[in-house]
Amino acid sequence: MVYSLAGMASTIFLDLDTNRGGVQAVTKDAERLRTWFGHNGAQWVEDVSPNGGRHLYLPLAEAIPFTEARDFVEALERRFTTIDPSPHRSVASGCCRVPGSTHRTGGVQKLTQVVGEAILAVSERNAPVVWARLWADTTELRTSRNQLEPYVPEEIDSDQLVGLSSQVLRIAREGIYDQARYRSPSEARMAVIAGAVRQGMTVTDVQQKMLTGAWPALAGLYSKYAPGTRSSVLAREWRKAHEFIARSLRRGSGRSTQRNVHRSDTSKNKSQGVHAAPAHKDFLEAWSKARSALEQRLRGSKDKLGLRMMLRALEEASAKTGTREISFGVRAYALATGAHPSTAAAQLQLLTATPGAPIRKISDGRGRDADTYELTLPEVSNVLPGRRRRVHAVRPAFRELGLPAAFVYEELENAQTPLRVAELVQATGLGRSTIHQALETLASWGLARWKSLGWVVGSACLKVCAEVLGVIEAVIRQQALYKKQRARWHAWLESRQHPGLIPEVIEEYPYWLFEPDEEPEDRAQL
Repeated sequence: MVYSLAGMASTIFLDLDTNRGGVQAVTKDAERLRTWFGHNGAQWVEDVSPNGGRHLYLPLAEAIPFTEARDFVEALERRFTTIDPSPHRSVASGCCRVPGSTHRTGGVQKLTQVVGEAILAVSERNAPVVWARLWADTTELRTSRNQLEPYVPEEIDSDQLVGLSSQVLRIAREGIYDQARYRSPSEARMAVIAGAVRQGMTVTDVQQKMLTGAWPALAGLYSKYAPGTRSSVLAREWRKAHEFIARSLRRGSGRSTQRNVHRSDTSKNKSQGVHAAPAHKDFLEAWSKARSALEQRLRGSKDKLGLRMMLRALEEASAKTGTREISFGVRAYALATGAHPSTAAAQLQLLTATPGAPIRKISDGRGRDADTYELTLPEVSNVLPGRRRRVHAVRPAFRELGLPAAFVYEELENAQTPLRVAELVQATGLGRSTIHQALETLASWGLARWKSLGWVVGSACLKVCAEVLGVIEAVIRQQALYKKQRARWHAWLESRQHPGLIPEVIEEYPYWLFEPDEEPEDRAQL
C-alpha cells in the first residue's frame, strides 16, 4: 500500500508504464530520474518488470501527507511522461508491486541494482533536507493547493446537506475530489466535516474513523497541523460547519433534507421488528433448524453458497419484520445477498421448487407490490424449538472478503469455545483448503485470531473493514441505482393507470445491512 491508515506516505512510488510510450521511453525517463535523484543527493530503489516497465522508489525518513505526495508525483508526470500517477491518487486503494512480486504477465519484478544498495537505501532513507530539495525543484510544475488556514465555504453545497454522500465519502476515504469544485484540500476537508455534521455524527465519531483507518484521507488532510493542535482545529471546523448548516437550512424551506435511512417502495413490510413477539421467536427457532437441515443438503458445492445465503437473508428479514410473510423486490434481495437481481430471483424460484424447503410463494407481485413468500415448517419433522443461532445475510464487508469468510466468521461468532479447522469444516460444510483461505483472510483484517485451543473472533470491527474496503460507498451507489430504476417503473405504471389508484408505499430497507440488535438511529449512522 502506498499510504498508511493515517493518510501518510513514507515512500514515493514512481511507476513508469510502457503503455505511455513504450520500453524505450520508459528507459529514457528512468535514466533522467536517476540523474536527477543523484544530483539532489537522493537514494532510491529501482526494479524492472518482465514487460519493460520500471518502478523507482524514493524512501523518506519522515512521512509526508498524501496531498504533498500526490502533488509531487503529478508534477513529475509533466516532466517524465511515462510516469503513471494513479498509485498515489487514492489513499484507500493506492498500491504498487514491489521487487520480487509476481507480475501479471508472468515472471517477477527484478532489482536493477545490488541488493546491498537497495537495503541501504530503505534503511537510511532520504532526510527531510533531501526531500525539500526535490520538492522545491518541482515548484514550477505544480500548483500547491495546501493552505494552513481552514477553509469554510460561504454556502453549504447539496452534497453536504444530504449528509455523507458517495462524493463526500470518497474524499474521506480516498482523498479524491473535483478540483474545480474544491479549490484546496482544506475545502475538501470541510465538505467531509459538514457532511458528518449533517449526518448526525459527533466529533468523537469522526476522530474514531480517522484513528481506525476508516477515513485515512481525512486523517491525512489534518496531518499538516501539529499533533497537539489537530483536535482543536477539528473542533473549530466542526462548530463552523454547524453554524453554516443551520444558516443554510434557515434560508431554505425550514425543513430538513436529511434522510438517515435509505428508503424504498418495493415492500409492504413496515415494522423494523427489532422486538419480535414471543410466538414468532418460537417459530423462528424451529424454522432456523429446518433451514439448517436444508443447508445440510445444499453443502458440497460452492455454487450452493448463494442459496444458503438467501436462506439466511430470509431468516434475518423475518426476525426483523416480525412476520412469516416476506415481501421484498428482487433488488432488495440483491442488496441482502450481494448477488445480481436476476440471480436473486432465480435463487428464490429454485428454493420454492426444492422438495422439503421451508419456504413457499403465496402471491405474485402486482403493480408496486413484490412477490410474497412465506416461511413454513415441514409437516413431518423432528425439528424442535431450541436455542436459535444468530445468522446474517451478506454483511457489507463480506462482499469483498467472500462468502466462505462470511460463513466461517458466523461460526466463530456463535461458538462458545475456540474452533479448530476440522470443527469449522464440519460446521460450515466447506472444504479444508477453503477454510484455511477464509481464516487467512479474516486474520489479515483482524476479524479472527488464533488462540492456544483454536480460532476465535478478532477485535476488528466489520463496519470499519467495510469502509476501508470501499464497500459502503458501493452499496450506496447500488441503492441509488435501484432507486432510479424503481422510479422509472413506477412512472410507467402511473402512465397506464388512473392517478391515485396505485398506493404510495415508502418503506425502509435493506434490513440485512445492519446488525439485528442495533437501534434504528445507530443503523442510520452507517
